[in-house]
Amino acid sequence: MPFFSSPVDSANLFYRYYAPGKDEGLSFRPVKRKTSDTALVLLHGWPISSRMFEHLIVPLCETYRFRVLAPDRRGSGKSDWNSKQTAKPITYDTFVADPVGLLSHIVIKNIVFVGASMGAAESVLTYFGSSFVQERCKGFVWIGPAMPYPLSSPEHPLGPSAELWARYSTFVHDSLPGIFALQADNQVSTKTLENFDHIIAEADGIALEKTCTLINQKTMDKELRELAAVAEARRPAVMILHGDADQGMPLEASSKIVKEMIPWTELKVYERAGHGLYLTHASQVIADLVGFVDKLH
Repeated sequence: MPFFSSPVDSANLFYRYYAPGKDEGLSFRPVKRKTSDTALVLLHGWPISSRMFEHLIVPLCETYRFRVLAPDRRGSGKSDWNSKQTAKPITYDTFVADPVGLLSHIVIKNIVFVGASMGAAESVLTYFGSSFVQERCKGFVWIGPAMPYPLSSPEHPLGPSAELWARYSTFVHDSLPGIFALQADNQVSTKTLENFDHIIAEADGIALEKTCTLINQKTMDKELRELAAVAEARRPAVMILHGDADQGMPLEASSKIVKEMIPWTELKVYERAGHGLYLTHASQVIADLVGFVDKLH
């Protein structure tokens, strides 16, 4: 799998890039459809990596014939947290500059961002971070978006509390049953939970804490209003998938507010789904994602 150097500090950053096989007879459960000219850019949540999408990548690429690009955010998975050559501070702007640099490095005609949790905000900031990206971005799919307000406040009391975030950063491994809403009778095997535990363990310890701090400092109301103001002829389509049992980022505190800010958003609420609906409701996610992209054409 390939790496690239961050345009910010030359940190070594990992990404997955898959293209459909030319021989459909060798593909995974192929369906009769042309190879799409749209690449799906999958941006993962905190505190995991692009491995959260592994079970989605094979069918999206081999069955439905999309190119798929899935980077590991710096400090997650196989990506470095910082560069050995420099001591530049890591900010949210750094998180944005990295995918912008990657997208300028790879030849892609059309882009649909698929951002989960923190990845949703990252996708919006990446969009506004580059005219190159804006020209190619046709849409956003946000899964349990951790925006516009990452923390509750007197003005926005429905968001997760600072105490919850503190508990997640300290006892993040113990939060997995809640992420997948096992209390709502979703079935996730012990082996799968162990696998996600290993994914979390791959993260750099400093990155785990610092990224959590950066998430909590960034509100997205300004950027979402800017997205809503994009001219109709150029504006990207938006779809949100959110679980009604999401305890980490409740529906009322995030997706419903985003829908009010961006009225043309298509909001789909999954019953009994938590923050990790990308796993527990994977078939539904794939169907909605494929349907969304198909409508763009």
